[in-house]
This record gives sequence, structure tokens and C-alpha cells, in this order.
Amino acid sequence: MFTTFGNRGTMHLGLCLRVLILVALTVPIRAAQPAQETFTLTVPNGPTSTLSGSSVSLLCQVSPFLNAEPLEVRWYHSSNIHSPALLYKDHKIQEAPVDPRYRGRVSLTGGMERGNVSLTLERVTLEDRGEYVCQVSSEQWYEKASVFLTVNVTGREPVLSVAEARGGGGQVNVTCSSEGWSPQPKLIWRNKDGAEIRNEQEVLNTSDPQGLVSVSSWLLYASSYSDWLACTVSLSEEAKREGRILPHIYTAPTAVPGVYKEAFIVTLILSLVIICALCSVILCKRRGSMWSSSQKSRNRSETEKLIEGAENTVQTPIEQRAAGEEFNLEGAENTVQTPTEQSAAGNDVHLEGAENTVQTPTEQRAAGEELNLKDWHQVKGFKENIILDEKTAHPAIRVTQGKQRAHYVQEKDTEKPSRTHLHVFSEERFSSGQHYWEVKVKEQTTEKLSWYVGVARANVERRCNVPLTPQNGFWILSYDKEKGFQVNTDPQPPITVAELTIVGVFLDCDRHTLSFYSVDTESLLYTFTDVKRSNYFPLFSPGRCDKIPIKIN
Repeated sequence: MFTTFGNRGTMHLGLCLRVLILVALTVPIRAAQPAQETFTLTVPNGPTSTLSGSSVSLLCQVSPFLNAEPLEVRWYHSSNIHSPALLYKDHKIQEAPVDPRYRGRVSLTGGMERGNVSLTLERVTLEDRGEYVCQVSSEQWYEKASVFLTVNVTGREPVLSVAEARGGGGQVNVTCSSEGWSPQPKLIWRNKDGAEIRNEQEVLNTSDPQGLVSVSSWLLYASSYSDWLACTVSLSEEAKREGRILPHIYTAPTAVPGVYKEAFIVTLILSLVIICALCSVILCKRRGSMWSSSQKSRNRSETEKLIEGAENTVQTPIEQRAAGEEFNLEGAENTVQTPTEQSAAGNDVHLEGAENTVQTPTEQRAAGEELNLKDWHQVKGFKENIILDEKTAHPAIRVTQGKQRAHYVQEKDTEKPSRTHLHVFSEERFSSGQHYWEVKVKEQTTEKLSWYVGVARANVERRCNVPLTPQNGFWILSYDKEKGFQVNTDPQPPITVAELTIVGVFLDCDRHTLSFYSVDTESLLYTFTDVKRSNYFPLFSPGRCDKIPIKIN
């Protein structure tokens, strides 16, 4: 009995010793193995939208938060896997291999030390839309996630027209069309009370090879002289266009009996009276001009005769002495009268057209003379002094005042973030008349990388995501060393100029035009003809990352 118990105790003791030895050997081995580093990526659930020409951030966050600086970050468009838009490796952004379309437009600005590997894309174009892949890799692990980018392009203002409806019945067919949108916009008809019209309308959308959408719609509506219709095409409240029209077909007055026929006759008679009055004024002016020319010729002939007679009657001192006359130097000096003395003596001094023939540009416009925009010598007569308003300057712009009230504009070193465009306005505001100023954009020995000048409508939206376009109230001429000279129209016309040191800017508020000139060659570069009536501020930008100033002359 005792022997059996002792054997069993020995067996249990041996088993316990074996388990303890196994645990002791296993624990150090597991502690020596490195922990495997794993992570996930967090991206937006829906698409990221932005306006064409603005900047956008494609969000991508490493989770859990960790320092992503030792990791490899690769961003690429799903259509081009082998050429990334951005490659971060070995603690720096690699120059190659990258897609040349993104060079100079991409950066990592989220804060990699906190695991934020978001991609910032600047100067977004329609071709940038689509799926982007964020891929983050370490030596033990990698993850990737997709971000979808949609680019909104605001189209042109709607064009409305009215046509006679089939079957008549007092109705007309009203058509609204607009082109150049992305993505597909929404079209809404409204009456003058602002109520939406949904009945009897059709909407058609078509796309061009670039992916831009054209939208058109038509509806039947009761003909009216006063109940106007509005057609609104929009992507959002910030990106929309509206046009209005009276749903009425205007017919020739002669085709309508009764009152309209009598009105036509009255209008015709008044037109004949006005034409006769204009002809009389023109004839009077011509007769006055002919009389003036004849009078000038007559005065010129009489003057020549007087001079000829004077030459024959005036004797030299020697001739006077030979004739036995006493020569009086004192009297000779007193006989010559200045124009002031002649006027004091009651003599009429006539300087034929010496001062009255010179007219200022304003006097020329008042006299009915047409201003030739191609003639720089005419428009420069409206030159004014422009003073910059430092309160409107972007935080990265410094405004200084030089000689002759000229102001210099240049960037200053700052890390303060700003969501506004990089420009400054003037203190002057123009709403009527003609105004001209000059901007020196190049020095003799140095060349700027970029700049833009022009005008902006009062109360414009200055956020960076609002493109600098005429639709948004900006009319500008810009320069980029890689792209050259451009105006912000769609499409952009070619502007060819060999060298441009001073830009002349001429704003004609009365004719709704804005012209740019090369002062170096005294030639016209481009004219905007759609500058609608409003209050305007001159606009100046020294360019981004370019510390060479521009000068307002």
C-alpha cells in the first residue's frame, strides 16, 4: 500500500517538474520575438468634390495614430498605377517616377508625425477627377484605400428663346440651354413669383468628348408681356447660372391692325423728324467748318500782305542815316511790343488755334469722337494714380509706398494659413467713366515667375475654392513662366508678346470694356467686352512664391 502511494507521488511530481520546465523555456522565446506592426487607413465614405481651378485635400489617416515619417506613402490615380501622383520614401518626396501631370501641384500637408498622409492637389482640372489610391507600407505591413474626386465645372449662362407653339392656343414654346457643366447640373424653371414650374417641360442632357455636360429644356407657357420666366441651371447654391425672358413673340407692327398700325405710323413720322434734324445739324457744322476755313485763308492772306508791306517799309539804320533821318535807338527799342503789351494797348493778339485745338480724351468723348481702343496714345490720357488698400491684402503680401505715390507689392515670409486668393485691391472704386493705370511687372535684370492684374467686382467672393473667372466677378491678365500670358476666359485666346515690362490697364465703365496693353510696344494685348455695370476695384497679385515685387506706376 505505501509502496503504491509513493510511486504515484513520484509520478505526479515528475509531471509537474516537466510542465514548469516547458513553461520556463517557452516564455523567453516568445518575449524575444518582435511584435508585428499593423495598421489600417481611414478615408471619406463618399466622394470629395471641388471646383475647377481650386485646391483640394484627399484625406487619408493611418489608424491607430502613429508617426508615418518612416513609412512609404504612395498616391496614384487608378488609371495609372505605375506612375504615382506622389511618392514619399526614405523620409522625403521622390522626384521620380511620378506622373508629369501632377508635378508641382501635389504635397503632403496633413502632418505625417500624427499619421495624416492626406494629399493636397492644387489647380485642379477636369482631367484630375476619378479614383485615387492611398497606399501606405512598412517593412512588415501595408494597406491601401480609395478616395473618389469629383470636379465641379460651372457652365455658361443659360440662353433662352421663344418660338410659336404648334396649334397656337395662346401658348409659346420657351427653350433654355446651357453648356460646359460637370457633373450633370439641375435645371429649374420658375415664374416671376419664384414658384417652380414642373408641368409640360422636357430636359435633355448630352456630353462632349471632354466629359462636359450640355443641358437643354423646353416648356409650353401662356404668352405674356409681363410675366417673365426664369431658367436656373446649378450644381449648388454657389455654382449656378440664371437667365430670364418674357414669353412673348414680337411681331412686326404692320402685320397687326388697329392700334399697332397707328403706333407704327407715329413712330415712322417721329423717325423722319429726327433724321431731318440730324441732317440739319450736320449741314450747319459743315457750313461752319467751311466758313472757318475760308476765314482762316482770308486772314492768312491779309497777314502775308501786311508782312510783305512791312518788309518794304521798314528801313535799316544805315538807310535811315542815308536819307538824312535821325536814328533813335531808344525809340527803336520802344517800338517793339510784346503780346502782353499789345493786349494792354488794346490790340487784339490772335494766336490761331494755339491752345484751343488741344483736347483732352474726356473732351474728345464729350465732343462725340469715338475712342479707338487699339490706340494706346488715346487711352493713356486717362491715367490715374492708384493707391493700394493694405487692409485687403492677402497675409502673404506686403504693401510699401515708394516715390511718386507708387506702391510696391511683394510676398512676405509667413506661415499663417489663409483661404483667400493671393492678391490685393486698390482704395479706388470705379463705377463710371474711363480709367487707366500701369503696372511694372519686370525689372531689367530679373524676371518674375508669375503675376496677375485686372479688376474685380465689389463684394466678390475671395475664397480659394472660387475660381477667378468673369462669371465670379474677376477679369484678369496673368503670367506664368511655364504657361505664358493668359486671360481668364473659356476658351483662352492666344496672347503672343515677345517681352512685357509694363502692363497698361484701361477700364471703360461706360462701354463695359477692360483692355490690357503692352506699354513697351504701345500695342493692345486683349479686350474684355462683357464687363457688366457695377463697382470695380483694380486688382494686383505679385504671384505665389515669387519675392520680386510689382510696381504700380
